[in-house]
Amino acid sequence: MQATPRRARPTEAFLIALFSLLAVLVLAAFQFGDNNGLNNMPFAQVQRLVSDLPKAQKMASDGNLELLAGKPVPGESRTLRGELTDANCFLTTHTHAYDHAFCAKFCAAAGSPLVFASDQGGLVYVVLPARNGVELPGRALDLIGVPGIVLRGRTLGADGVRSFAVESVQP
Repeated sequence: MQATPRRARPTEAFLIALFSLLAVLVLAAFQFGDNNGLNNMPFAQVQRLVSDLPKAQKMASDGNLELLAGKPVPGESRTLRGELTDANCFLTTHTHAYDHAFCAKFCAAAGSPLVFASDQGGLVYVVLPARNGVELPGRALDLIGVPGIVLRGRTLGADGVRSFAVESVQP
């Protein structure tokens, strides 16, 4: 004799349908990803938002995106002596110091990343601001290309790359 499949009672069928509907509603309410197309925004448009961090944070939140801007960079607190210079010239021709200061400032103003060549151990660090999405201290930018400056900040590394998050320029 073959067993007949058991049919759900109306109460069970109702409960299954109700839980399924609730699951769909919960998933629909919790949307994933870029809800407002922010990831496709042109760079120049995003760049204008840098001066209005609260607006950018609200846009990211409304778009269901995480914006790390404004959050402090972790790492080991350090004071280093050396020179800030642009990465393009330093890494390609090892050009730096006073004779190169104007060029380094020009390249940095155009968007070239900065590196910090430390006097201690000859280590070179990619320069980061102390908080994500916030500019470096203006005094540090004025000292690009000046050997022997002392900066306070945090060192950290990832995947073999050393970085230095600049907090302040020491007198």
